[in-house]
Amino acid sequence: MLNDSVRKDFLEKLSAGKCSHAYILEGPAGVGKAETAKWFASALLCSGRNPPCGECLACRKVRDGFHPDLHWYGGEAGSRKGGTRAVSVDDVRSLIRETTMLPSDGDRMVFVIEDANEMLAGAQNALLQIFEEPPQGVYLFLLTESRKSLLPTVRSRGQTVVISGEPDSVLAERLRAHYPDAKEKEISAAVRTAGGSFGAAEAFLQKKAAQDRETVRTWMKATFEGSRYDRLSVIAMPKYKRETLLPLLDLFFRMTSDVLLVKSGGQPVLLEAGEAAGYASRATKKKLLSVCDAVAKCRARVDANGNMTADMTELAVSL
Repeated sequence: MLNDSVRKDFLEKLSAGKCSHAYILEGPAGVGKAETAKWFASALLCSGRNPPCGECLACRKVRDGFHPDLHWYGGEAGSRKGGTRAVSVDDVRSLIRETTMLPSDGDRMVFVIEDANEMLAGAQNALLQIFEEPPQGVYLFLLTESRKSLLPTVRSRGQTVVISGEPDSVLAERLRAHYPDAKEKEISAAVRTAGGSFGAAEAFLQKKAAQDRETVRTWMKATFEGSRYDRLSVIAMPKYKRETLLPLLDLFFRMTSDVLLVKSGGQPVLLEAGEAAGYASRATKKKLLSVCDAVAKCRARVDANGNMTADMTELAVSL
């Protein structure tokens, strides 16, 4: 959510012709960085009297993703530029070439790089050429979960705007409006885990996410209440695809961390308080730390293209 004072400051500088040519939009995944970048683009490309008016043809084109002077790299919205993979050196070179062209509809062009935190050093260094001193009328926006993932030379040349999450009460109301069939218990859990991010809360409520949580709950039950046979049966025996196994292992780590939090006097994030307390009563801190360590090591092996059957068997036995 973009602070009103930031909006006002940007529009005042835009009116005076003094706004920066390079911005770094920082915020957690799903918090709305892409929508914020669209707001900036609308303000810059708007043909109305009070930008962004939201009604002129330029604003409507930005909103619908068809403005010829808005160029998007990375992320799902930039699939024509390479999909969800990290923006590469070649992508940056393509971007630089595009900045040398004349705008199609006005006198400005806006370039957005989504998931800039995933760019390798070579791509970031290539970007410096244009990020430091772009052509007249060219504006660049880097979207990142953390500006610390960007090279110091890149960070120093862009103005950072922090995108904060929504208050829990506002987020809950938005979820109720978008998901009228969701149970209040699910809404509360989504808000609790989202950190103010509507995107993260939405992801929590998706059917696949709910199925993943139930799968990992069977792992938790086998780990803290079952036998070695139970652990082998529910953790090691099923066949997994790497792209589905990695999120399950992440979830297993987070749920076990929840139990450790409760054991240490804190509050759980993913698990219900009573559920986490039940597991905490059956395990020592040493056991919980051991489980977290085993899951983290298994995840690293799977991510490194290890033998998933062997990795999951080793995990089940070590628990």
